[in-house]
Amino acid sequence: MSFTPIRVAVLGSGFFGNTLAMACKDNNAFDVVAICDLDSASAQELATRAGARAVVDPAELAVATDIDLVMIATPNHTHASASIGFLQAGKSVFVEKPLAITAEDALAVTAAAALSEGQLLVGHVERTMPGIKRLFHQARSGKLGTLLEGYGSRSRLVHVPEGSEDWWKLDRTRSGGELLHEIHELDLLTWVFGEPVEIRTIAGAPRPAGSRIEDSVHKTTLKFGSGAVGYHELSTSAHVPDWKFRVSGTEAALEADFRTGKVSRYVDAVVTEQWGIFDSERANDSLRASAEKKQAYNAAGAAGPYWMQAAVECELAEVIAAMRGQESVLIDSPATAVIAGVEAMAQASQTQSSKGTPASTGALVGA
Repeated sequence: MSFTPIRVAVLGSGFFGNTLAMACKDNNAFDVVAICDLDSASAQELATRAGARAVVDPAELAVATDIDLVMIATPNHTHASASIGFLQAGKSVFVEKPLAITAEDALAVTAAAALSEGQLLVGHVERTMPGIKRLFHQARSGKLGTLLEGYGSRSRLVHVPEGSEDWWKLDRTRSGGELLHEIHELDLLTWVFGEPVEIRTIAGAPRPAGSRIEDSVHKTTLKFGSGAVGYHELSTSAHVPDWKFRVSGTEAALEADFRTGKVSRYVDAVVTEQWGIFDSERANDSLRASAEKKQAYNAAGAAGPYWMQAAVECELAEVIAAMRGQESVLIDSPATAVIAGVEAMAQASQTQSSKGTPASTGALVGA
């Protein structure tokens, strides 16, 4: 069966805008028609490489008749308003994570999506990796027995580039804070287990982040409606790195170790099966090699490692499926992780303001 190429506009010409635009250019399922950025020179440079027209005003994308899908790759605090505008204009939207930086905005986006002719897809890229998809389907199909416990961690020592004191990624009013900016493993927990009904978080270990001081460690415990418990750890100051996602049930457990590129199945402490995070060993090798390098946020103009290119290809495959009316892992629960993350940060703030007394437990509304 032949399909008409998906006509794409990319909003934002920074690191991820570049990555998305060039990946779409190299994929026959897409036709990149426009690149939009407030920086006209940056928009034009990327548009020239992508074979598209350059646009400065995002409103032009909303009314354009030759655009099916807008890919939003702008600073986090702009995601919600941009998504709502394009959804209200009837466009499909792919928005880089996080969907929003407040619970209210996240719910406003999902409300706009419910009324739109377009689709809402959130760039939770770890969901799209083949080994993680396999983990998810085994966990949700009962192959681990009754699910009891989940664990997600992303702990590393983050090196901040010189001269980036005012970088939006270091400003929580624009990034939403580290817990939302690096939402991947929290999203995997809520994707597998569903909406949490209780959250407790503690944050601390203050450390310079550009011109600011920010907590570098967040530890969160979540309880889900089924009774299962999840643990989430995030650190930008860890000299001993850890990057894992684990689901445990009554019969077995599955653990994805991103630093080794492997998913392992455990039964009573014995590894009974293993597979790769990616189907490509080259991508798994790249993932392992990246884990041994100094960790830093991606900056505009930087070249991403091969595993990241492979991850974007996996992500685009899910975008294509959604746009063709097929199942896609990017459609499910677009706002749940954001709402959980916002609640977790509120819990941490309450703990700090009460000078060490236990924070109250918050319940979440549906997302």
